Amino acid sequence: MTFDAFAKGLVDRFRGAIPATWRPTADYELTFSLREDTTGNWLEQIPARFGPPSAAELAQLNPARLYRDVFVGRQLPVDSEELVGSPQRIAFSLWQYLLRGNARSTLSFPMIGRLAELVLRSNPLILRALRVSYAFVFLDEFQDTTSIQYQLTETAFLGSTAVLTAVGDNKQRIMGWAGALETVFADFETRFGASIVRLQNNYRSAPELVRILSYLTTALDDQAAIPIAIDDGHDGNGECRIWLFRDHLAEADHIAQVVEHSIKKQGLRPRDICILTRNRPGDYTQALRGAILARGIEARVESELQDLLSEPFVSAALQILHLAANPQAPEARSAILDLLIDFEGEDQEAVGRDVERRLNRFVSTLRSKLSESQKDPASVETRLSEILKFFGRDRLAAAYSQYAQGAFLDDTLRQLAKSLMSYLAASPWSAALKGLEGEASIPIMTMHKSKGLEYHTVIFVGLEDSALWTFASRESEETCGFFVAFSRARKRVFFTFCDSRPKKPDGPAIPQQRKSIGRLYELLKAAGINPESIS
Repeated sequence: MTFDAFAKGLVDRFRGAIPATWRPTADYELTFSLREDTTGNWLEQIPARFGPPSAAELAQLNPARLYRDVFVGRQLPVDSEELVGSPQRIAFSLWQYLLRGNARSTLSFPMIGRLAELVLRSNPLILRALRVSYAFVFLDEFQDTTSIQYQLTETAFLGSTAVLTAVGDNKQRIMGWAGALETVFADFETRFGASIVRLQNNYRSAPELVRILSYLTTALDDQAAIPIAIDDGHDGNGECRIWLFRDHLAEADHIAQVVEHSIKKQGLRPRDICILTRNRPGDYTQALRGAILARGIEARVESELQDLLSEPFVSAALQILHLAANPQAPEARSAILDLLIDFEGEDQEAVGRDVERRLNRFVSTLRSKLSESQKDPASVETRLSEILKFFGRDRLAAAYSQYAQGAFLDDTLRQLAKSLMSYLAASPWSAALKGLEGEASIPIMTMHKSKGLEYHTVIFVGLEDSALWTFASRESEETCGFFVAFSRARKRVFFTFCDSRPKKPDGPAIPQQRKSIGRLYELLKAAGINPESIS
């Protein structure tokens, strides 16, 4: 599970053990709008009964710093009398307003992380029960761990008998803006007495790409092991190129030609190719998507659907719908049976036959309801509600802590229904499901969203100063992002630059530069990769 899901599970299960001062209501609602940059607006909403900051205090206050350093930047005291000083008092007032200002408490995930840590620190029996539950703890993507998450880890497991293994890569530390702890590996090594194992083998990329990655590796982390390619290059040594264009229209036409050739001549699937941008993928690729579509190939921005499709309920619901729309879907059947047997918590042989009978009955009934005449929003939402009832809300909540409280599961169901309708309007169920899952479309996303994914070919659009506009102030983090984008590729990675590009799709063309990010071009040049002008 994610750190957030782990923390939320603790808060939801042991809410009654949270000290009364900090205890939220059972039906608390989640907010994603409480951040460093919005703290000032929240402070201005605090009613008089919660002791809001005075006008003079607000005038002298740095709300972002208060949020970062005090509001969620420190462990919560068991006793509120431990709070001393004006910043602590103001942060406490905001906490109390969010906990008690309305009938339902309002919490953000950083707040939940702090409450989860408080539950364990203030309740030895709960802490002991947690520690005997886990003999091994595996911490993935550890370089992006925040101070909140790390302190929760320490409280939960420091001094326990559990074996902790933290895996990560400082070269892929791209979440500094979200509070990733820069010293997390050193802290873990010191506090937990951990030994360091530096991994060398690269199992993903072709030899030429691994060779280039070695230059990036040295630039980002002089302690890192130089990567070794496990791919022997028998099906291609790998390719990296930088393309220079006069404008975004020439860029779109050339990339579309490359994509068409890759799919129609070289046999790649659309999902073997990924188009990345630093930000605003919709704006950066509007002309490109049109040029690709003109060649009979779909490309879509994944941002909105990526998180939805990763939800366990969504995955399970789509598998059942696949089975209902197409009886010859053995992988979907196998996955659903495994999930249902897990829910039973018993021996597979003992419950397997009964589970399969129940699944067959439900799928048969569902299949009869998936008619062309029942593709309106209300009917689609009803079908998904029936699937939810079949799995069991309580079972889903027990298996996935994010569904244990609040309206998140219902909101997810409604979002899935809405997304399905956009494909069902012009397609039968089977095609609509594949369309929603993006089986026949090239994914377009930001380089941050590509983390953990891999593709045969990666095309990074807009390696320009205006795209990586924070490079001057955050060179290390932006270079890590560049490393992440590059390392998604198995065989080919292409970077593009345009002499002019509009900021918005319908706006005027603006001259582009590559001066402030010149360091990235220098690293590629050192590896023998020089820009090529494409006419």
